[in-house]
Amino acid sequence: MNMNVKELHEKYPYVNFIKTSTSVDKPELEMLKKAFIPDEDMPEFPKIEKETRVYPLSVKAYPGVLSRMTAMEAGAWAIKKCKSEHWELELENFQSCLANLEMDF
Repeated sequence: MNMNVKELHEKYPYVNFIKTSTSVDKPELEMLKKAFIPDEDMPEFPKIEKETRVYPLSVKAYPGVLSRMTAMEAGAWAIKKCKSEHWELELENFQSCLANLEMDF
């Protein structure tokens, strides 16, 4: 069973997956804002607070995934997959999960 966006927000209220136009290797705030693409469940750039975590997902890296789901939906799926594999919840592991999903599409 996949985690949905509502469950993601309940379990991880400060985690935000955003769709970006390009890969952002060093997630600096200004670079993230420039590359940000509004999504149906993330119409504006997330409000940044001390606990906020923003994970960029590039439409160039995951075109199939991000054409079928929002960045938040893809992030929720990646968290669920990482947890089922007993992997740390970190960007590199999310990217690995999504790269495998991209190959399936």
